[in-house]
Amino acid sequence: MDDVKAPLLVLAGANDPRCPIRQIDNYLARLDARGADFSVYRFDAGHSSLVVDERIRQTEAQLDFARRHLGMD
Repeated sequence: MDDVKAPLLVLAGANDPRCPIRQIDNYLARLDARGADFSVYRFDAGHSSLVVDERIRQTEAQLDFARRHLGMD
């Protein structure tokens, strides 16, 4: 947790049985408490999504995050 120095993007499935959303929320709360730079993209699926539109939205979130943090806005 304290070793996180770079901006972090978290993609989280609301119904993920492998990484339960409560654990993600706890992690994000700890990051927030220490002032870490992070973004969250939540989606309504499990560990991943096979829905093409959702995969496109996730890719857009990743590209937007990279653009912001690489100064490419």
